[in-house]
Amino acid sequence: MRRSRSLSRLSLLFSTLAVLFCLPSTGAAQVDSTAAHATLRGWNEQMWLTVFDRAGNIFGRTSDRGILQRFNARMDSEYQLDFVSYFYSLREVYTWYQADSGVRFWTGSIDHLNLIQQGDFRAAVPLGDTWSLDAWFRYEQTLEADRSLLTARFRHQTFGGRGEFFLLGTIPPVKADADLELGFNWSIAGGVITAAVGALDVFSDLIYQDLEVPANIADTTFNYTAQPFSGRVALDLPLGRRFRLEGYGLVMTPTRFVAESRSDPGGGFAQDERFGYAGGLLEWTPSYRSAVGGIATWVASRVERTRLPAGQAEDDFDLEQATYRLGVYGLHRFSDRFELEAWLTRIWRSEERIRPDTAVAPNVDYEDRAWAGRSTLTYRAGSGFRADLGFDLLARDISKGALVPRPEVLGRDNARIRLGVGWHFGKAAYVLVGFNLDVDSSRLFGGEDGTFDGAYGRFSLYW
Repeated sequence: MRRSRSLSRLSLLFSTLAVLFCLPSTGAAQVDSTAAHATLRGWNEQMWLTVFDRAGNIFGRTSDRGILQRFNARMDSEYQLDFVSYFYSLREVYTWYQADSGVRFWTGSIDHLNLIQQGDFRAAVPLGDTWSLDAWFRYEQTLEADRSLLTARFRHQTFGGRGEFFLLGTIPPVKADADLELGFNWSIAGGVITAAVGALDVFSDLIYQDLEVPANIADTTFNYTAQPFSGRVALDLPLGRRFRLEGYGLVMTPTRFVAESRSDPGGGFAQDERFGYAGGLLEWTPSYRSAVGGIATWVASRVERTRLPAGQAEDDFDLEQATYRLGVYGLHRFSDRFELEAWLTRIWRSEERIRPDTAVAPNVDYEDRAWAGRSTLTYRAGSGFRADLGFDLLARDISKGALVPRPEVLGRDNARIRLGVGWHFGKAAYVLVGFNLDVDSSRLFGGEDGTFDGAYGRFSLYW
């Protein structure tokens, strides 16, 4: 354990120095017209899906794990590190959200049998001078989500193109899970501000109460006594010539529904829910080749569940969940072929579950804190061969309680070296495959286990 802690401190120092090293050098010549940027839009989209596609969360809509569902008994100490290693680079994420149409996919090994993976498809289709349609599809198979969701958005430009109304709808396989969102985009000073209101599970009462779904199709019926609505804001604005600000926030109105069994009247529960998130990014770009920034995010939910007269005792509890994150990042392109990016974040997670009857299960009062970081040196031709050399780390302390079956495993520190090779087909597409070398427990570095630490792959295509 002492060796692991020392390794974590060295890993943390490495990532911090990598971030600082991304500060620009003033003497290099301009080599590329593509600006260096990062974005928080990927995090915002994931949090939006967490509440708008509750059925796609790993344990489903009625799970006693709440809305966030961050813990799974199958997770080991490297699960979160796998996300760090396998996900796209900061530049790749920013490029994705600047494109109108494209497809991307990543996958990676989490054990001897299973992969985690995520794919996105998006297309923008003009429907005339002022109308257009966007279609998005998210496929996600992880230990936190089992999701296949199509989303469609109609847009109508107004005020000479500066304003834009939109109507967005999710199209899940279960009709009662469909959502609607009405919003407005306003272009200002080279940026955009978005405001939107949504109605979640908007057809649920119509389907379960008015149309009366047969019991052989769905035994559980839902009855919303307080319909969930959401309010959302987003902004991406330049602050002068060198700074840029992103901000995101969503609040779900207090919600109450009753889930009751038709085959066992009085069996089930009533549930009150609250959910919200907020995040911000501030970025400084001293040159088009360099960017340094900071991020801060918060997401929290509360579930109060009460069993019905014939319900089960485990359906009596109050559950509060929260995740906070603070981080810094840097990107710097040294020449037309070499670039470095790095980020480092501090994460706090808490979960508190209170039961009126602790004979059913004990109360939970849990908190952990972690350092997560990633740094990557990339060799990349404009069109052709690419190679990545990276160092990733995750160091976690369980500061309070024991939530998972194996806290001694979840609390371990981990670090790895990442090697990847691929090919760029101009700016339209790339493919990359790679593998990891274990640092903290590998024989190569003085440990007792093997060196190989999982393989991964990803690609993207734009048009």
